[in-house]
Amino acid sequence: MLLHVEDMNQIEKATLQNCRNCLLEDLDPTMSFLSLLYCARIITEDQKDRVENQRTRQDKVITLLDILPRRGPRAFRKFIDVLETDYNWIKERLEDELQAQEYQKRILDAIDDRMKQNGEFIRDKDYIDKIVRETILPFLLQELRTSPSSSPSNKIDQPLKDVITNHLIPLLGGSLSKNKLEANQEVLMEKAVEIIDQLREKCCDTLGISSESCQDETLPALIERRLIELKTEITLLRKENKKSKKTEEKLTTDNQKLKSDNTTLKSDLKKLKSDSQGSRSELKKLKDENQKYKTENTKLKQEVKSLKETLNDAGVDLLISSDFCGS
Repeated sequence: MLLHVEDMNQIEKATLQNCRNCLLEDLDPTMSFLSLLYCARIITEDQKDRVENQRTRQDKVITLLDILPRRGPRAFRKFIDVLETDYNWIKERLEDELQAQEYQKRILDAIDDRMKQNGEFIRDKDYIDKIVRETILPFLLQELRTSPSSSPSNKIDQPLKDVITNHLIPLLGGSLSKNKLEANQEVLMEKAVEIIDQLREKCCDTLGISSESCQDETLPALIERRLIELKTEITLLRKENKKSKKTEEKLTTDNQKLKSDNTTLKSDLKKLKSDSQGSRSELKKLKDENQKYKTENTKLKQEVKSLKETLNDAGVDLLISSDFCGS
């Protein structure tokens, strides 16, 4: 079951609508920017993917502006906080417009209440809205901006010094460097610039990017660039890994075939050895029989010779084949 998320109030919706052109011109919803919105729970992961899948930058901004008004009563303020890092001018534009919307509502509500108290009815409300927005409101906002009590210098200088002294300097230099600078507030801004440069260099080192090649880029842009490079490297490694696996599979197949051939050759060699052993045994048997026949032949020749001599002595003339006698 899906939970219903309350919408922004009408003033915040009107503020986004009136600043639409500014956002379309200047805002770039990069992967890192959308990740910040997701981490701040301004948008969901599905909404983040939906924005990323848009083809052009302006399409991404339009999709984001369609999503934001339905992301709850705190989404507008959270969105402004995220803009502060890299889009401070958009943040100021939204805050000015929000202030104008709030003053306009208060003025119109006051006029409406006064008319009701007097028993009167506003016949041309659009005309009154136009007068308030184009005449009264700009004059009121200008007066507020130029009022000495609203000067931001006194409100900003000390908090800025506190942030630099208590957070930025200890971040890189440690607590000892903080103590050394507390008594020298006049060098804080100079030191802040130096520390920010050091921080940029360390960030570049961490990302593996040359500090000279990233002077004009913001940290989120550098992170996104590095993410794209890493994704490219990972894609290449995956392709190389896939290629290596195919080569490994082929080598494995060839190895199996060689093993099979080797087994066959071993079997054939064993059979040949067995046949050779049999042939040797048969040859030895033939040699033995041949030797036996030679011995018997020699013996028979000896007997024939002896018999012939006996017959000659007895005066018996016996013709015996010369082939048989060996002469």
